[in-house]
Amino acid sequence: MRARAPRLATAAALAFTVLAGAMAPATAAGPREDAAATTQAATAVVQDGPSQEDLPVFEYQGVITDKETMSYNPTNEYIFPAVFHAGAHLEDPLAEWYLYLGPHDAPGGIVLMYSDSLAGPWTEYEGSPVIANEWGEHYSVSHVATPEPFWHPEEDELYLYFHGENTTTRYATSSDGIHFEYGGEAVTTAQGGPGITETSYARVFEHPDADSPYAYAMFYMDNTPQNIRRIRVAESHDGREWDVRPDPLVVPGAAEGQNVSSANLWEWEGQLYVIYHASSGKIHARTVNDALTETGPTWTLHEASGVGDDTGRVAAPDIVTDETGTYLFYESGDRLGATIKYAKLNPDAVREPAPGTDPDPLRQQCSGAASDEFDGAALDADLWSAGVRTDASAHELRDGSLVLPTYRAGVGGAPLLLQDLPDGAWEVTTELSISPDQSFQQAGLLLYADDANYAKLDLVHGSQGLRLEYILRRGGSDRNTGFDSVVPGAGLGETFWLRLTSDGDTAVASVSFDGETFEPWGRPVDLGALSPTAVGPFAMRGATDAAEIEASFAWLRWTPTAAEQEACEGGLVIPEIPDDDETSAPGKASLRTTSGWATGLHDGSFEVLVDLWWGTNGSVLALYENGELIAVENLELATPRAQSLRVPVSGRPNGTYTYTATLINSQGGTQTQPVTVVVDDAEPGRAQLSHDNWDGDGAFTVTANLWWGTNATSYRILEDGVVVAEGPLVAATPGAQRATATVSGRAPGTYTYVAELTNAAGTTASAPVKVTVRR
Repeated sequence: MRARAPRLATAAALAFTVLAGAMAPATAAGPREDAAATTQAATAVVQDGPSQEDLPVFEYQGVITDKETMSYNPTNEYIFPAVFHAGAHLEDPLAEWYLYLGPHDAPGGIVLMYSDSLAGPWTEYEGSPVIANEWGEHYSVSHVATPEPFWHPEEDELYLYFHGENTTTRYATSSDGIHFEYGGEAVTTAQGGPGITETSYARVFEHPDADSPYAYAMFYMDNTPQNIRRIRVAESHDGREWDVRPDPLVVPGAAEGQNVSSANLWEWEGQLYVIYHASSGKIHARTVNDALTETGPTWTLHEASGVGDDTGRVAAPDIVTDETGTYLFYESGDRLGATIKYAKLNPDAVREPAPGTDPDPLRQQCSGAASDEFDGAALDADLWSAGVRTDASAHELRDGSLVLPTYRAGVGGAPLLLQDLPDGAWEVTTELSISPDQSFQQAGLLLYADDANYAKLDLVHGSQGLRLEYILRRGGSDRNTGFDSVVPGAGLGETFWLRLTSDGDTAVASVSFDGETFEPWGRPVDLGALSPTAVGPFAMRGATDAAEIEASFAWLRWTPTAAEQEACEGGLVIPEIPDDDETSAPGKASLRTTSGWATGLHDGSFEVLVDLWWGTNGSVLALYENGELIAVENLELATPRAQSLRVPVSGRPNGTYTYTATLINSQGGTQTQPVTVVVDDAEPGRAQLSHDNWDGDGAFTVTANLWWGTNATSYRILEDGVVVAEGPLVAATPGAQRATATVSGRAPGTYTYVAELTNAAGTTASAPVKVTVRR
């Protein structure tokens, strides 16, 4: 069976009994071992609790499908491994474990392999494919693929789900796991809603929600009219007829790219996860509640190490346990050139901690010497000496920004403003504002070797709309796949931030949509192969008829070297205390804050009040926040009269901040008692959604009202996970804010709307509102 770690009981857990494989680490395979027949459900809290560091480490073991020795190999590629515990359910199996997989490209076909151990070796069943792309009167399709075995506990029979075409997930039944009878269609695109074009890559398991009226659940992948693939949930009473939920469970974010696919349910140390692969080329994990309605942040569960054969994309995870350990089965390699590999959980391995919060993500407080704020009358010729065709440059320095036109040329013809690359490691970041709306209008950062060899990180309007891309061009040919050119998603605004980072050997790209959090983008570029010499901003539109638009770069900043950082941090120090007439150290001041005074909101903007009511004065005040020096103020001595100071603090995100202050004179320093501020209102308040679709005709307005609370600076209104309205807001905390989305032309059905309010501290989503269109 697909074993799982035992679920831990919590104070809020609900007890219920499940049969085997109900929530196996991936999909259900059959009745649970007797020792685990009764367990407790994890709580539905998905935002608190585990972190990425709590996920286990899987170490690469090897290849299962050796393409040179496989008998059934029509297309030289295999995808979507799915393990079934044959020995636990079948009377006379070929071995203890069955592994179903197969090619995806036509004609596809379901391949069976078997082994007495999850560690292998695995033997190919000579009669493969056990299910083909043609099946009598039932169907004739270009391919069948993605097998999903599920032991049906009520019917005591194996159900095998598979897709073919991509529009339809089907199922077949078997008593021996080898010979199958056709069952029918399980889920089709018609059940997914208007415009859905794919229904495939299904995984099936017993429903984890003890309160659900359904016995079984399914994760599967759909595809939207915008060509964005998402994870959907379907539910069933019998495993044959399925009801599809209208809202996707997982919508791809910036870290994942345009697509997410092949989702699986997995339990680890009492917490349920949805695990899946994405355009990032990695296997991701999000916490999920028992009801399969809420997910947590996106984490990376597994990626290739890059050592030996452990390279390339990883996808379609299936996690299974036997007496020899816990194993991750997955497909590895390019989308239509993959093979099946496996990794094993190392209980002694420690996952690298996720990086902490960058205290200066935009290098505003400290930047390298080659940085340029573009606030002069002309570019510094020494900084920008590596440019190409600069005599033809039409750039302007305007209002503290570098403004470039989108030249009617490509990299090989456009004027390029470039700086020399330093030796060793480096990192460069820019803030870019551009709104391309015609094909090939683009702007970004260029890593330049020559006109035929470069890498560019940019926003471009392609043939199918906006894409954020990190493209490598060598010898006049582009490396451009779904990993390198990705639809940017709903978080993109007119202004965003681009970053290139090098360790001296490779250059990786990252993008930020809020100026605080940077997400990796595209695949690394091998600097040894490219040999770039310069980097800089660019804008162009190719030899097209697209209109010329402007790209505005607010600055270009280099991350400081270690020496530059040390010098920068030395800017805030306690000065040498001058001689004075005091005969003792200062008296002990008291500390207060004004957090919450004006509105009751602890929104991260307040003052720290320092008062020495009477006693020996200090000439310098040093204020510390969580042990770090944040302010140094000079004071006038007037012993024994009172001294008072108000130090403003702003922009603090939600968290706990402890302040201490030290009064200093020539005789020494005296520290105050600490005062603590808990900031819990920095993020916007929660908007309330309403609509006016009383006549049910498909044309209506969705309104988001924040009646009172911390204000937002921007908003988004989403329909079924897709943005239908967004824009800026003027913050005037705690006053009311309002945003609307005008909707029209909706076909009959039910649509779910959510409003997101965003400020520098984060984003707050409203409760969803459903609108039913009847005509």
